Parts: sequence; structure tokens; C-alpha cells
Amino acid sequence: MNQKNKQTEKKNRLSFSDLLKDKRFMLFFSCLLAFVLWMWVAIEKSPETQRVITGVPVQINLENSVPEQLGLSVFGNSEFTIDVTVKGKKYITSSLSADDIDVIANTNYVDGSGVKTLQLKVTPKESNADYVISSNSSNYVEVYFDTYKEIELPLTGVIETELTSVVPDGCVVGDTVLSKNTVLVSGPTTEVNKVSSVTANVTIEKVLDKTTVFDPVFKIVTDDGSSLEYVKLVTDESNITVTVPVLKEVVLPTTIEFRNAPSYFINNPLSYTVYPSTVKVAVPVDMIETTEYYVVDTLDFADISGSINTFNVDVNTSANSFKVLSNISKFTVKIDASDMVSKTITVPAKSISVLNNRDDFSVSVMNNKDIAVKVVGKEGYIDNISADNLSIVVDTTEQEITKNTNILQGYVVVSGDFPCWCVGRYDVKVKVTSLN
Repeated sequence: MNQKNKQTEKKNRLSFSDLLKDKRFMLFFSCLLAFVLWMWVAIEKSPETQRVITGVPVQINLENSVPEQLGLSVFGNSEFTIDVTVKGKKYITSSLSADDIDVIANTNYVDGSGVKTLQLKVTPKESNADYVISSNSSNYVEVYFDTYKEIELPLTGVIETELTSVVPDGCVVGDTVLSKNTVLVSGPTTEVNKVSSVTANVTIEKVLDKTTVFDPVFKIVTDDGSSLEYVKLVTDESNITVTVPVLKEVVLPTTIEFRNAPSYFINNPLSYTVYPSTVKVAVPVDMIETTEYYVVDTLDFADISGSINTFNVDVNTSANSFKVLSNISKFTVKIDASDMVSKTITVPAKSISVLNNRDDFSVSVMNNKDIAVKVVGKEGYIDNISADNLSIVVDTTEQEITKNTNILQGYVVVSGDFPCWCVGRYDVKVKVTSLN
């Protein structure tokens, strides 16, 4: 190695004594040493301290638990927290949070329904934690257990008001109409068993001059008037409305209507009387101009015989939906057909048919026998009617049908402009096929 290279190597070589003389190195070295010493003191010489960790959640785990095996659920408050005091070196405890602590409620001793006191077990989440639990703000929680129950109850509309009357003079309030007549109620069995009904309450603050729709407030009612803490409605409340009808008091003539009338009697109705001939009723205000009669009942021609027919119609089962205000309990309808004569005609099996097959069942005629029917009509005309003018129709819409049904009733239809009709209904053998 030549002299020039030796000099360059010596210049590049830096001795430790030279580093000690370097102020920048000494500053860096001092900071590093101070940090190491501080870490050693903080870890090895740090005093033990206590710290309170607030809001640590209580875990109530029912999976595979005794309450679950007994069919019990938690009702009411199930989210509890406590404060936990931990003890350990400051550098450890200062970094702890609620996530580092487990608080478990012991459900092993829950033996039935009611409020139960659950003991709490508080431990560090890490099994080898370098700190201990020194105390906690509570050693137990109280939890309500019961079996779950759901029932369907009738819903009743209730009007609440401080007004003397909610409708103008000459008007009355009709029975409230609800968009849904039943609701589902759920909760702990002990409380649900106390429920007697559910009301849909509407508050009326000003006089109503027409039928009005309200969004109600719901109230769960008990037999003893006690309050219920955990029972609630399952049914969607937002879809339920209460209609308060405003009705006008009017006096209307009474009348009847006919069903299954032969074409002749549509334009030439049978003579009849209704007692009482007028009735005081409450009619919706918006229907006053279009309402001329009170329809007492709708009578089927099949129920009218060739004599004097008397029908008593209970006011509460009247065909008309208007509210009767007169002090009566029934209407009496008399139809005088005593001038009619009758005869028997046999309807062939081929003239039997089914009307209005349903979505749940298909019905077909199995009858292979002719059926003798009673025909009533005016003398001098009845002799002109024959089996060719008659047919039997089985209307399935208003009859109860099951897959085991084999007999349904049919009524007789008279074709042509004859002043005649057929009395009674007749059994027809059918075949029923389920469509489901």
C-alpha cells in the first residue's frame, strides 16, 4: 500500500474518542440513554396504582343456559354496566379500557319466572394479565325472566273528548269503524295473561260536521286496571285508523228487496207491507241526498210460498247498515201470494249446473237423477210453463265447501217472462276437487 492510500485510510477511520468530542453524537447518545433509563424505571420501578374503568358491560348469555332450557327469556332491561377498579403498574392500568374486562352474569340459579338476582363474575379478559380486579361498583344485577306469549285480541274504538257533544244538533255519532278489528299482543306470559282488551283511542277537540278518520293512540287494558311494563303490540300500529261516522237523524219509509227474482217480477214486484212503514234512522251526512228508503231485508224468492208469508226481521240483523233510532226491536214483512196456484214440474238432470266455481275448490255436478220442484204462479199462466223453462243452479259462493262435500243446494231459475217462481232449494250431488 502506498503512502497516499495509508493517509486516506487513517483520515476515514473515526476513533471513539473522536465521537465523544462530537457534540451532535453526544446529544443523540444522551437522549437515547435517558429514554432507556426512563423505560427501565417506568417498567421496573413504577409504583402500583388503582384506576376506575367505567361503563363495563354486563354479559347475560342465555345460549345453552338454564333459563333457555326452561323456555325463559329476558324482558325489560338487559343492558347493564358497572364500574370496575383495577390495580397494577401505572403503565399497564393507564392503557386499559372496558374491552379488557369481562363481567359475566351467572344464570345457573334461575329456576322460573320473575325478577331474579344474578351474581356477577368480574375478571380480566386476558388470563395472564399483569393487573388485578380490586373492586367493582356492583356484585349483582336484577333481571326479569318469563316465557314468551303472543295472543290475538279484539280492538275497540274509544272516543275521548271534553266537548258536550262532538256533533252538531240533529246529528249523532255512529259506531266507530276500525281498519283492523284485531291486534297481536306479545310479552311475558305473566303480564300477557292480565290483558283483557286493546283500545284505539281518538281525541276529538272540535265539533265534527262530517265523518272523520283518525290515527288512534293504543291502550292495553287489564281486568284489574294494573299497568303493564313489558307488553307491547306486535301489529303495525301505523296501518290502523279509526273512522268516526257523523250521522244525520232522518225518518225514512221502509221497504224490502228481492233476490233471485224471475224477470217478470223485476218490473212487477209482489205486493207486500212492512211494519212499521217508517223508521227514524241515522244516515251519514254525505248520503242524505241520495237515501230515499230504509231497506229492512233482502228476501229470496225461494222462501216465498203461494200463501200469506210473514217474515220477522230483527233490527240488529237488518240488511241496512244505518243506525235505527226508533224504539223498535223488529220489522214485520207480509207478502200476500194467496191468489197464486202451484204445481210440480220435474227438472231433468241435464239442466243442473254450477255457478261461480271458487279458487280453492272445483265443483262439478254428479247428479244423474231428475229433480221434482214446486212452481208457484198466476192461474192461467202456470200451465204454460214446462221443464224447458226451468234449470237448477248451484251457487258455490255462499256455501261451505270442503274436500269431503258431496251434497250442495241449488235454486231454480225460471227463464222467460212468466209470472211464476219456484219455492225451496234442492239437494244436488256434486264432486269437489281441491285446487290447493
